[in-house]
Amino acid sequence: MSMPSDSRSDSADRSRMAGPDVLHVEFVNVFSLPGQPFSGNPLAVVTNGSALDAATMQALARQFNLSETSFVLDRSPAAASGRPSAQASHVRIFTPTVELPFAGHPTLGTAAILGQACGLDHVTLHLAAGAVPVTRDDSGHWRLVAIPGPVARHEADLDQLASMLGFSEADVVAGWRVTAGVEQVLVQLRSADAVRRAVASVEDLSTWGACSSGESLVYLWSFDDGDPDHASTSSRPVREVTARLFFTQDTVVAEDPATGSAAANLGTLLAASGLRVGSPSGKVTRSPARRACWSTTRRAPSGLPAWCTGSATAR
Repeated sequence: MSMPSDSRSDSADRSRMAGPDVLHVEFVNVFSLPGQPFSGNPLAVVTNGSALDAATMQALARQFNLSETSFVLDRSPAAASGRPSAQASHVRIFTPTVELPFAGHPTLGTAAILGQACGLDHVTLHLAAGAVPVTRDDSGHWRLVAIPGPVARHEADLDQLASMLGFSEADVVAGWRVTAGVEQVLVQLRSADAVRRAVASVEDLSTWGACSSGESLVYLWSFDDGDPDHASTSSRPVREVTARLFFTQDTVVAEDPATGSAAANLGTLLAASGLRVGSPSGKVTRSPARRACWSTTRRAPSGLPAWCTGSATAR
């Protein structure tokens, strides 16, 4: 994570702007890849959110108009500097329109800010969905431990899922509802080309992609070799995955270039299948221990790469 922009001003600036109608917040712009500003999903971390109510947080998130904005609510009473406690911080996450119980990128970005501020490698964020531990590894990357959740087959028929994406039934392998922090609909397609060609309508996405959060969230994925079988063999130990996430935004269908919560859900699904997906290129290998590690790489609207990687273990 890199932090090229910080909104904090000095006390003189604050005094000149003082007044009953002025709201002072401290926020940091976070970018996914160190040394590459504007890479990945944009994120604003408001580090002094304890005095803000939910309506104000939502209004700020709408004004920032980024994929997500996170608000750190508690501060360590023992910290003379007044910095947020990086060991156990309560955090709320908002998109421009709704509050999220969990999201991967804001969790990692917020943990990186708090960990760097306090010089710690271990951070626990208390989110609406529950406590999420985040740790910085030896390579300097922050990794979260997603909240375990259920995996269930989607109630729709294959032809209904195919219709949602503009395909025939033959293009769709299966659909699931997976909840590793936030519920999403995961649809496996038979080819990476199908994932790239998919086009969803608002009406169909709202019908078959509706989730318990009130949002419509559909994550499409496929093994790149075209074989939909989850099993790996000695002659095919490594496989690659292509994935995209669609969601409804007002009256249009939008796409998230890199989605940590969806990656957590995909890992949960693959772990349940006894697969391991790992390496920065999105490769998949068999795991007898039913442990799944995965990585997806896509291009953000800026043209720079947006990626996420992780692991999951079936219990």
